[in-house]
Amino acid sequence: MIKSSKAKLFLWSLSLAIGPLVYCILLLTVPGSFNMGSIKDSLIELIDLWIGGFVLVWVVYWLSKFTIKYGPFI
Repeated sequence: MIKSSKAKLFLWSLSLAIGPLVYCILLLTVPGSFNMGSIKDSLIELIDLWIGGFVLVWVVYWLSKFTIKYGPFI
């Protein structure tokens, strides 16, 4: 599905950046959570969101690859 190295680099960048991006958006939108104490306390949430974003991007990639390859036979 992905042939070029630029597309693979973009996919890796997206999968590594989506979790921290969601975490920063949540920090900015939740009132009273944007301070150093809350950032240190919620490091586990950042790791969870990072892993979740990474897994989400690659699951969507492999499912779309599977659907394109075997879609006509289903």
